Amino acid sequence: MDALDHSVVRADVAIVGGGVAGASLAAVLVRAGLRVVVVEREARFRDRVRGESIHPWGVMEAARLHLLPVLKDAGARELPIWQRYDDRAPLPPFAWAEENPGGYAEWTVSHPAFQEAMLRHAAGSGALVIRPASVSAYRRAGGPELEVQAAGQSIVVQGRLVVGADGSRSAARRWLNASTERDPVHHAIGGSLLNGVAVDEGATHQASVPGRMVIVFPQGGGRARAYIVCDLDTAAGFRGPDGPEAFIRACAALLPEGSLDCAVPAGPTAFFPNADVWSSRIAGDDIVLVGDAAGANDPSQGQGLSLVFHDVRLLSDLLLTCTDWSRALAEYATQRAASFNVLRTLARWAAQLTTETGPEADARRERVARAREQDPTAGGFAAIFAAGPEGLVADEAARRRFFGEEVMGTEQDA
Repeated sequence: MDALDHSVVRADVAIVGGGVAGASLAAVLVRAGLRVVVVEREARFRDRVRGESIHPWGVMEAARLHLLPVLKDAGARELPIWQRYDDRAPLPPFAWAEENPGGYAEWTVSHPAFQEAMLRHAAGSGALVIRPASVSAYRRAGGPELEVQAAGQSIVVQGRLVVGADGSRSAARRWLNASTERDPVHHAIGGSLLNGVAVDEGATHQASVPGRMVIVFPQGGGRARAYIVCDLDTAAGFRGPDGPEAFIRACAALLPEGSLDCAVPAGPTAFFPNADVWSSRIAGDDIVLVGDAAGANDPSQGQGLSLVFHDVRLLSDLLLTCTDWSRALAEYATQRAASFNVLRTLARWAAQLTTETGPEADARRERVARAREQDPTAGGFAAIFAAGPEGLVADEAARRRFFGEEVMGTEQDA
């Protein structure tokens, strides 16, 4: 941060957190003529094994925000094919264009590279970025204000609106008097950045056996992010000094021979619980939460960046079209909660198909496979990665349709 020549900064919007959510929102609001300040804690973004994939509906949201050039500048790659494997042998490839005509495919991007690119874009668009910096106090003195510590200075940022974009452990939740809610942990997801990966770099690669799934997102030049979704006991076996090598062996066992023969870790290997984490409140009269601060979906579903772009598009549209911002924030909270509930519910349903084992789980998977032959979209829920959650309702009728229970009833009646 360059030295500021005054200790009070006034803005329309003060954003706490300069990651993808905060920087994206800042760029969009600045383009519309608002004064925006971004306070970012980290001097440099580090690899934390997260957010490397963007589902087609998220790419669509990013396009609506005119952010695809920033993604490309960060090295994002389009992966038009989703390649599945059964017993290490390739199944017929799934082309996103066939299911999503005129739409987008899966994209992948290095998360820290995109964070840096997005924050540079926000600053280049006109946002004032204070970095590295920390918020030492939040006050309401006629309007919200932040006391910020940066480069030995104490700076007061006064704004019409404060946005908490400070992640799943958000401090901004306290300013809303909100609590942090969590689902029970059901399974785990772990990932590692690998070099020396020999797979088709124009495809996402997915292989699974009952209880475990491997997904590989190539980043070019033999580098790829690999993930394993598995039960908690299996995940425990990948910790410790031998964890990265054990992780590679486990991935290799499900992928075609030779795919990871030369693979070596290029970053940390880390595992995370699948549980959704969210804030009991995400908006007040002059403060609002976006991205993981508002609610982080089960990471094994890969919806994180897509949900971020959804939040930014929804909130920015409301702020820029409604003069009563407290009303806009209330509407954002309602619509965001509805979308998050759909994603959260789908994650719980999908977990039963991916990580559970035994006769009951096998029968459930067989029933679902038969149901998908009649209804490939499962009432829209199986198509959520292409179309997104809007318009879907996660009720009992949707659950029965997702698990093929209606199909089973029809078969029994016949």
